[in-house]
Amino acid sequence: MAKNHAVIIDDTNDGESKELIKKVRARFDAANQKTFNLIEDFIAGGYEENLARLLVYLPKERRSAALQSLPETVREKVSSILNSFGEKKNSDPDVMSAVGTVLKNADFYGEKAAHEIIQNGDIYFLSAIESENKNLFEVNPLLSMNVEYYLVNMNVLLDLDDRSLQKWLREVETQDLAKALKGTDAEVQNKIFRNMSQRAAEMLREDMEFMGPVRKSDVLETQKKLIGILKRLNESGEIVISKRFGGGIGDELV
Repeated sequence: MAKNHAVIIDDTNDGESKELIKKVRARFDAANQKTFNLIEDFIAGGYEENLARLLVYLPKERRSAALQSLPETVREKVSSILNSFGEKKNSDPDVMSAVGTVLKNADFYGEKAAHEIIQNGDIYFLSAIESENKNLFEVNPLLSMNVEYYLVNMNVLLDLDDRSLQKWLREVETQDLAKALKGTDAEVQNKIFRNMSQRAAEMLREDMEFMGPVRKSDVLETQKKLIGILKRLNESGEIVISKRFGGGIGDELV
């Protein structure tokens, strides 16, 4: 099993790492605020049973204020339901189901919600997000799960020199590569084709064509597998990945 990429992320390290974490945390904070604002807007409309579940999802410091925003008669009913919930958590299935419905209706769910944080970071930024995401689950489990699911970006291959890319290509299975490339743009595909023999590139194109439509979940899982191989090679020093923080070119690994 490939190890997680080790990234320095604590606040005691160099200025570049501090700036990286500052950017990651800013995205989490903004996405958190958007999640909770959408929930609060829905709460104002009624539906006592679901309202109680939505209130469970909100942080304690926001729950009381949101409850007070309800009409008195609704507030009494919702408070009674909340009291009956006992120790219900924001990660309980029925709570997340109610919240998921609200967020889906508001079009802030799945890939769109995850993109608020992930966007187009390089492998170092993505690794920092992966580490920080562990702290998000208790606060916002749905957002955390969406981030975890979509935390893959094949554009990192554009940061590889040809020697490193060719080393990576020797480590991956052709069928996996064909499936993973179904979810990438032309720039990534063309770079891979250029680093293969003409015959191998033709066979890969044929595999992609004959494979037909592939479920997005299968593409994502395969991409994660291949990025895991990339991280392993990077950790062992067998390849070099250009280090880009927030789009600026930084120092290469040595």
